Amino acid sequence: MWEMINNRRIVFGENRVDEIPGILKWYGLKKVFFASGNSNPALRERICNGLTTEGIEYSIYLAIQGEPDLTVINNGRDQFITEHCDCTLAVGGGSVIDAAKTIGMLATNGGLAEDYQMHGRAVTHVPPFFIAVPTTAGTGAEATKVAVVKNNYNGLKKSLYHTTMIADVAILDPLVTVGMPKRLTAATGMDALSHAIESYVSLNATPLTEMNGLQAIRLIKQSLERACEHPDDIAARSDMLLASYFGGCAISAGIGIAHIMAQPIGAMYTIPHGDACSIFLPLAMEFNLDCAVHKYAQIAEALGVAVHGESERNNALRAIEEVKRLRKSIGAPTSLKAYLKGETPDEDLMVETVKKTTGHITCNPRKVDEDVYRYVFKLAM
Repeated sequence: MWEMINNRRIVFGENRVDEIPGILKWYGLKKVFFASGNSNPALRERICNGLTTEGIEYSIYLAIQGEPDLTVINNGRDQFITEHCDCTLAVGGGSVIDAAKTIGMLATNGGLAEDYQMHGRAVTHVPPFFIAVPTTAGTGAEATKVAVVKNNYNGLKKSLYHTTMIADVAILDPLVTVGMPKRLTAATGMDALSHAIESYVSLNATPLTEMNGLQAIRLIKQSLERACEHPDDIAARSDMLLASYFGGCAISAGIGIAHIMAQPIGAMYTIPHGDACSIFLPLAMEFNLDCAVHKYAQIAEALGVAVHGESERNNALRAIEEVKRLRKSIGAPTSLKAYLKGETPDEDLMVETVKKTTGHITCNPRKVDEDVYRYVFKLAM
């Protein structure tokens, strides 16, 4: 048995952000809670001008800088309610989109973000209409019902989610990602690749997640290096934006040991999520190899490195080596050392942190436990 949660509408193409006001007007919405990143004020102004032209009010929220925490989200909820907003618009990276989907949910369900994150409070009311516009290509947050939030009180980075938290409309406009710095392009690209590969070998994979995952892998192989080296290449940016979206759809199958490690350790050592995924993905593939040979061989085909007539194991190994080659080519990180800054890591704390945040995940193709956490952590050093 399985189920899939999808956006009601997906809008793809150049300059499609200009359709936001018309979409909101059609639904009869009056005032937008507009969560935005700070990297592209011209884009924000362009959207605001369009809203004004259509007679739609807006309340801008610019407090989301870096990965969202409880304070940012709870303050956003207060602004949403105080300003009498009736819909949500997120224009930014995964952090902005995750924060916005949580703020909208809180606006109709009440309580604090930590009630849902740590104490299992149930979502009982449908959140307001929500449009998500990703300005990076990696998290796939516009395609998911999940928000990853850092808890200010205990330092944990932990997800909260509900089927109604997914964006009603996802607008994929490659022009808003043009010019994204190489380092960010690389990091988000490795995040998307991690989503695609881990979901494909997940024990909970479905025909739909497998389809989305393989297509994401093909697009990333085709365009990630080009997007890094030629930031104004619109075709490459289009491919990466679609790959990110498909990866977001695929990740509904669940994450594996790469994300199980990357998410909490990223919070512990202030590692950007995509960089943490870059470090752990090849290690995860090597760890899982014997339990997913057939699927890694299929991944090798999607990556264009499979050799006809070779054994599945040899092609699976080629897939791992290709991921390493791609990582090196785009300058993505390979080790935790630079982030530890000479500190001696506390393995016991690491294990406890993983157990509290992602240790409940059981869809990795090979069983994981405390010993595995320690083993993979040491390999990442």
